[in-house]
Amino acid sequence: MNWRGKVTAAILGIAAVIVWSCKDEVTFLGFRNPTPKFETRYVEFPVESSVIWLDSLRTSNFIFNGEGNRFLLGKYQDDLLGEVSASFYTQYFGFVLGKIDVNSVLDSVVLQLRYDLYTYGSISTNPQTFEVYELAKTISRTESRNYFNKTSVPLGDLIGTGTIYPNPILFKNKLDSGNTSEVFKVRIRLDQAFGQRLFNTVLRWSSPTPTYEDSAFIRPNDFFKIHKGIAVKPVFGDKIVGFHASDTESKLILHYHNPTDDSLQYTFIFSSFVASFNEIKSNRTGTDVQLINQYFTDYDPPSGLRYVQNGVGLFTKLDLSPFVDFLEADTIPNMAINAAQLIIENVEPPGGLAPPNELYVRVLDPDNRLRKFNRQKTAEARTRDQKILARYNNLARTLDIDVARVNNDSVFTVFSDFGSYLSLNYNSTSNSYQGFLTLFAQEMALEEPDKPRFRHFILYPLNAGKTVNRVAFHKNNIKLRIYYTRPLTGI
Repeated sequence: MNWRGKVTAAILGIAAVIVWSCKDEVTFLGFRNPTPKFETRYVEFPVESSVIWLDSLRTSNFIFNGEGNRFLLGKYQDDLLGEVSASFYTQYFGFVLGKIDVNSVLDSVVLQLRYDLYTYGSISTNPQTFEVYELAKTISRTESRNYFNKTSVPLGDLIGTGTIYPNPILFKNKLDSGNTSEVFKVRIRLDQAFGQRLFNTVLRWSSPTPTYEDSAFIRPNDFFKIHKGIAVKPVFGDKIVGFHASDTESKLILHYHNPTDDSLQYTFIFSSFVASFNEIKSNRTGTDVQLINQYFTDYDPPSGLRYVQNGVGLFTKLDLSPFVDFLEADTIPNMAINAAQLIIENVEPPGGLAPPNELYVRVLDPDNRLRKFNRQKTAEARTRDQKILARYNNLARTLDIDVARVNNDSVFTVFSDFGSYLSLNYNSTSNSYQGFLTLFAQEMALEEPDKPRFRHFILYPLNAGKTVNRVAFHKNNIKLRIYYTRPLTGI
């Protein structure tokens, strides 16, 4: 049965219960049944919570389809969580395979980056300064999955400095209007010696009879050994901005001339063929969370606030033990859950800054690590996990167990009632997050051998490693609301 069939079956089943219970309330003479067989109840569970810091927030680009690819750059002072800074590291490669005149002369080398209109921090058009370095160590495309917000690569020579003046209000207006085709970009000139080394590689390959060593230009692995990449790091600023990682307007440009032509260019681009990632740091000194200095450790801030901070990896852990204890008390046999809603009310506006649009709900192991398939050491353990998650991800009970679905990082993720990852969507009108996990909650209510009832979860934002949006809310404002039907005793 495909997912649409399961949704239909689930809806028809719920509808049948509703119709049956409604019809049962009335006799054939039109009077209310004095002995109803079912009753519907509502219970609200306070959700226990804490703040934890994850050590491995993947920030690499070009790993999975459907994920954003972005260079983050800048720094800003968050009024609740301290200073946040972002740098990016990237390789580059020349996809223009035409050879050039061996008598060509380099004029200049320029780094050009196209804004993708993302900004976070001050909305003023203030100067943001940065530095560009060569890398002293090669980064690897095959290891891109293992580049995280805490990853750092040794730097080589400083090859350029620049200043930009991004306009957050203009960028937001463009995004809101959908008019994103206009190109906003920055260009800075880099060190001539750096450009000459790169130009010499092109010239060697362009010789009439290049040797194997001369042809390193067209062999990526050999090219990256010579030209390891660049890092762009902030110096001063009051905001973090985003640049397109794959757009053709983001590139390294060699300007050159030959004996017969002037104003020629040779370009190197940052694309899906190369490795790139963001390094994101925070300084929480003097803040509500300054004592968080260990990964995977529960912390209750003095203010009672809970936080979700993209990029940094500071997230909110949810403990649904009150709901699980309610189920395990077994005081309501044959309970049918009609609706289960997770809601976060009265979200603290982050100083006029945008909160994360969506929060996913991922499962945690008891040690506060994300529950992953690849942490299971044996084939038997992986098979067991597959069966467990297949149950939780099925939209309706079937005779077969579908293949379990997990996200790109192989993490157990709660599914919604409609076959996609449960997303708590931010509502700016009610200033809240909410989402429905009815079928997941019903599956928790069904007790079976070897099927655990998960207790611990984490709010994990969309594009967590490609943005620095954050949000705060009080711990008393996280609630799980359950609407259920139960058969009356003795009927």
